[in-house]
Amino acid sequence: MIRVLYIDDESNLLEICKLFLEQSGQICVDTLTMATEAQERLKTSTYDAIISDYQMPVMDGISLLKTLRSRGDSTPFILFTGRGREEVVIEALNNGADFYIQKGGDPEAQFAELEHKIRLVVEQRRMKTELAQSQRRMADIIDFLPDATFAIDRTGTVIAWNRAMEELTGVPKDKILGTGNYSYALPFYRERHPILIDLIFRENPDIEKNYRHVQKKGGKIIVDTFVPTFNEGKGAYLWGIASSLYDTNDNIIGAIESIRDITDRKKIESALSESEYLYRTLFESTGTAMFILEGDTTISLVNAEFEKMSGYTKEEVEGKMLWTKLVVPEDVVWMMDYHVRRRQPGASGIPNNYEFRFVDKGNNVLDMFLSIVLLSNGKQTIVSLVNISERKRLEETLRQSTRKLNRLQTA
Repeated sequence: MIRVLYIDDESNLLEICKLFLEQSGQICVDTLTMATEAQERLKTSTYDAIISDYQMPVMDGISLLKTLRSRGDSTPFILFTGRGREEVVIEALNNGADFYIQKGGDPEAQFAELEHKIRLVVEQRRMKTELAQSQRRMADIIDFLPDATFAIDRTGTVIAWNRAMEELTGVPKDKILGTGNYSYALPFYRERHPILIDLIFRENPDIEKNYRHVQKKGGKIIVDTFVPTFNEGKGAYLWGIASSLYDTNDNIIGAIESIRDITDRKKIESALSESEYLYRTLFESTGTAMFILEGDTTISLVNAEFEKMSGYTKEEVEGKMLWTKLVVPEDVVWMMDYHVRRRQPGASGIPNNYEFRFVDKGNNVLDMFLSIVLLSNGKQTIVSLVNISERKRLEETLRQSTRKLNRLQTA
């Protein structure tokens, strides 16, 4: 039901108009004869539209319109009057009237036009309200995104700037909303020029070359770069993603960009890379045969000394061979027990150093001394091997010599 307030000092016209507008059963009309009464009524009641005559005693229709607009009342307003002077029409429209309809002529056609205009302004207001609500919802969603996010329209005017963006740049929303001319580049580059978000509207190699990595996926552009002028000149690594904003007809009406400060992550990656380099250098340059053993008994990494000692190449071993192939069957049983127990929570009493019999590629059995450490991930172990076959041979020779000497001494 559409609720309408109609103000006119002609009582007969009020009654006729009310009868005509209400005959569809979709419009309900309240009538008043004075604009001053309407002022008071509208303080406590709301309507979908207001129809007002222009010339009335005490207060005319345009004065009523000005009063309502000055106090923030945006109810659609139709000036319905016999006065046809051009200046009246201009003044009404300039002060926020939605339509102007002149009285006179065929009453049925006149009231039909009035009904049409009522339905039109009510529908327009409904659409404006829904649009405003939709924009508000979008603004709220953007505002609470964890990543710093802003949006611009096709002219490059900033239309959204969320809390995370305020925190990242130090620029308050009320200082940048509505600005253009690449104002959104200033917090990052200290000068106005196109940035990632502008690539949504047109390709520009000069913009792209400012970024180290540019990926284009499904209409989105993803980059990361180091910005030396950001963070008070300290510089920062920034990751960004930009995409288009569309209207209901799939026309591009703007663009949106999210930015993330990844400086800490880059530092960690750099430290890990350096650590990995040092680890691999130590792993490869040590004079001891070493390998990394996975929980499923697969050997995932070996060094050059292991290749020399075993006779196997990296390609033959890494990710393909189980360590049990390198152990004589009798030793596999108790070594597998160690392997399983070592990975159990609260494991204790499992030796990290012991001897076992190793089988190389030529099926030669070598005596080995093993040192093993469970890595912090709780799954992998790093194993170092020392070939003690020669020592064992010498020990056995010594034992045999000692036995012979003892026999000679007792003979």
